[in-house]
This record gives sequence, C-alpha cells and structure tokens, in this order.
Amino acid sequence: MKETSSSMPCPPSTLFSQTACTLLSALLLISCGSLPKKNIVNTQITSRSAPVRSFTGGYPRYRGTDFLTFQELKQLLENPKPEGKLQAKLEKLLNTPLISNEAYYQGKRPTRLQNPQMGDYLRIATWNVEKSIRMKEVTEMLGSEIAFEKLMDQRGAPKGSPAYEEVRRERERLLTADVLLLQEMDIGISRSEYRNVAQELARTLGMNYAYAPQQLEIDPVLLGLESIPDGRGGMVRHQPDEARYKGVFGLAILSRYPIKSAKSFQLQAQPYDWYAGEKARRDLAEGARRIATEIVFDNEIVREMKIGGRIFFSVDLDVPGLPDNTLTVVNNHLEIKARPHDREAQMAEILAQIQTIPHTVVMAGDHNSSKADMSPTSLTRIFSRTTTDPETWLSVSMDLLLAAPAALNSGRVLLNATKNLHSPLAPHIPVVLPNKTRRMFVNIEDFRFSDGGRFDFRGDKERSINRSSAKLANSNEKALKGQTPTFRVQRPIGPLGRSRLDWIFVKAPPSAQPHPDSYRLAPHYGETLSGLIEGLNIRLSDHSPCVADIPLQEPPGV
Repeated sequence: MKETSSSMPCPPSTLFSQTACTLLSALLLISCGSLPKKNIVNTQITSRSAPVRSFTGGYPRYRGTDFLTFQELKQLLENPKPEGKLQAKLEKLLNTPLISNEAYYQGKRPTRLQNPQMGDYLRIATWNVEKSIRMKEVTEMLGSEIAFEKLMDQRGAPKGSPAYEEVRRERERLLTADVLLLQEMDIGISRSEYRNVAQELARTLGMNYAYAPQQLEIDPVLLGLESIPDGRGGMVRHQPDEARYKGVFGLAILSRYPIKSAKSFQLQAQPYDWYAGEKARRDLAEGARRIATEIVFDNEIVREMKIGGRIFFSVDLDVPGLPDNTLTVVNNHLEIKARPHDREAQMAEILAQIQTIPHTVVMAGDHNSSKADMSPTSLTRIFSRTTTDPETWLSVSMDLLLAAPAALNSGRVLLNATKNLHSPLAPHIPVVLPNKTRRMFVNIEDFRFSDGGRFDFRGDKERSINRSSAKLANSNEKALKGQTPTFRVQRPIGPLGRSRLDWIFVKAPPSAQPHPDSYRLAPHYGETLSGLIEGLNIRLSDHSPCVADIPLQEPPGV
C-alpha cells in the first residue's frame, strides 16, 4: 500500500525548523506574560523616620550656565564646529552640569522610608521621558492627586478595581523615590512648551536637582527654517519663540538629599554624529525602513539634527548613614544609533571614570541594550555588514553543504531570535547563535572597583518583586521570558516592538557587606512600572519607569 505524505519521515533540517517554529510560538506567548508580584508587601511604606538633619552644609545653592542664543544656535546649524567665543561657550555648556539645592535651602529635609522587612531604606527610580513631550502631564500627575485621577483610564481600570489600585500603587512607588534619574529632559524646546522640565518637576516634588546638557537641538524644522507636511496635503512651518528657545536636551537627577557636587562631560566614544548623520541624504533602504516602521508599529522616525553626543554624568549626594555619608549616582543614556560593541566602548569609558569611588554607587538609566542599530541605513551599509558578518558565511556554507539548507537556516535564525527575545543576558554562541548584547552586561558584572566592590547581580526569591532567582532579578524585574520590557513602540505586535533597555545597577562598598550573605545597601524588589504607562488615558512616555529599594542597614525581616 502506498504511504501517504503524512507518514513519510521528515528530513532532519525540516524537523529542526518545525521544532524551532513551535518553540518560538510557545515562547512568544510566554513572553507576553509576567510573573505575579508576590513580594509587593515588602515594598510598602509602613512608617517614616523623623526628618534627617545631620547634614554638613556648604552645598552650592545654585550653579547655572550660559545658554546659547537663538542666533548662535542658527550659526551652529551652518557651522557645527565653530571657533573663538562661540566654541568656548559651546564646550562649557556641554561639559558643565547645572546644580540646584533650592529645596534644601528652603528647609526641606528627607525622611527615611521604613517597613518591618527592610528597616530604613532608600528608593531609587529611573525613567526615560521621551523627549519631555508629556512632562507637563507627568509633573501634574505626580504633584496632584486630582490630576492623577483625571488621567486614570476608567475603562481599562475602573475605580476600585484591582487594576485601578495597581496603577495607584505604582504611582506611589515612583512618587516616593528619594532619587530620580531622568533621561531626555528638555530646556527651552517648543515640543515641551519651552519648559525647564527638571526645574519644574523638582519644585513640584520638593527635591534638589542637577541637570547635564547632552545635546543642542538645531534641526531646521525646530528652528523654523524648513516646512513639513501638515497631514492634509499642505505644508506648515513651525514658528519658534526665539526669546525662549534654548534647544537643550539632556539628563537630570532629582534628589531629596542635598547635592554635594556634580560632574558631566562628553564621552570620547561617539559612534554616531547627530549632525552629519542626520543631515546626510537618505537612500532607498532608509526610506523603506521608515515607511515600514510607521506602517507596522505606528512609530514615525524623523530627522533630529543635533550638536553634541552621549555624556558621562554623576552626582555625589550627602546621605548620612552611608559609608562616607555619600551616595554617587551615575545617570546613563547610551547611544541607540550604534551597534552593541559601540555601547560597550561607552560603558567601558563610564566604568573607568567610577572605578576609584570607595562608597556606594547607583548606576542607572537607558542603556539601549538592543542588538538594533537605529542609525540611518543604506544599501551600501547593508551590503558591507552582511558580507562581513560571520553568520552570513555560515548560512552560505550550509546552503552549499546541506540538502535542505533553507529550512535549517530559518530554524536556526528563529531559534536564536527566541533565545534572545527580551533577554540581553541570554547565552552567546558565536556565529551559530549569537547574542551581541550580552558582552556589555558581562563587562559590568566582571567590573571591580578599586576597593574590591562590584555591582550586585544577585537574584533571590525573597528579595525580588516576583520571587525570581534569576540574575539581576533583585534590581531589575524578571519576566516569564527574559526581562520585563521597559520600552514599547506605539503599536507593538505581541512581544515584538518591546525591549528591555533601562537598568539599575548598585554597588555597595565591601566594608558595608562584611560577609557574602550580607544585603546591606543591596538592591531589593526591582520593578518595572508598566501599569503607570498602560493604565492612563494618555501615554506619558514610550518607556516605563524602573524602581528599586536599598536598605541602609542589614534588612531585618526578609
């Protein structure tokens, strides 16, 4: 009797491909879910200490800077490398942080968060606020209970429902942060209504702040020199307020503790030139990518001509009770228009700057930990990178040597995509199943401070928000598959269009942790506050805030 096709044995390559596809489908479903947050109770504030008053004083009340005038910004558009006075003014602006301890000098003093599990503890949060477009609403949401209630999505989270209470809890956890690291903060740009957004938020929350200029926005559209489509078949030209336009784009650190000092400067590793790269003419490949991104994910890629690049930014805070009474906070925003090895170089430069710090260090921010290179592409670049990529030659070799190469190659690619999905820490198997984002995390884990200290990569069921024991779970929320994403495009497709880009790393000095099982000054209950982004009527950002708690002494009740 003739066998039917269903009973014929499949070639090994076909079985490999089918298995990979099945595994991918299963893990795609898994990656849409999250682990239950069973340790939420350990993050709840049950009491507060008396106001902390044992400060040394002598902090700078305010240290400002000289912003460029509108006409000077237009000069930079014509000549991005000026000379003379304009060059000196530009370099000073891009390498000098602003400091404001107004909250301290107005008499505001922090209180210590407390609960039975943690004792006294600090709360750290980081958030990329997407070009400050919604900072008016962010400031209102955090500063006013009434404004927050108006922003609540009563359809998705009706009042009194578990979803409603969860959004309120997440807001409270962000609102009670002692230190808040913010990326993509504007000063004097029309998209954020020319606000100094760090100053406004700090005043609303009663916090001190430091701000580090990163780049100057000089795109001709923002400067009112070019028209853009109005969406109705016509053209429109922006009319900037020249007196208010400062064009500063940067990073901010807000703190309930006084700021002793701050340092910022442009990194040497700058893999993408935001002036020349954005000014260059787009070819067919880049045009197709932008159209596809908008159609599939509803995300528009626009030109962004800027002067300046990624920076090193750190502040020293006076925190009584810590070793040296000092907490150093490092706010990172690594380059997105680059390949993973370029971000490794930026991270290496940052780590070299902090190596000799003998006290507690928190390093956090948007590390853009993706394999994607978002710089403009071209047919030439695609050809060059494809022909020099060992994976390409592996595929070619399989085409020549194996009977069913297409199925086997597609299975390998799918398997690797599944392995790496939301998992920058996934294993790296060169050429065959690579994960090019992993090495930066290995370098951070292997890094040693001069005092022998290291960043805490631990994961413990008792000290992670969702009882995960995976690496880094104590400081960064783990998901069912990989890490809980902190970024999403406008219209994600299941898990696609979501990434884990934002991270918190904590180093305690060895003197504060005398034995390996010590958890003093170690991160606890790292959480991604996705509900605060998904549960409101408007999206406040394309990133979700991240938060972690740090006990000042050995936690008594965990």
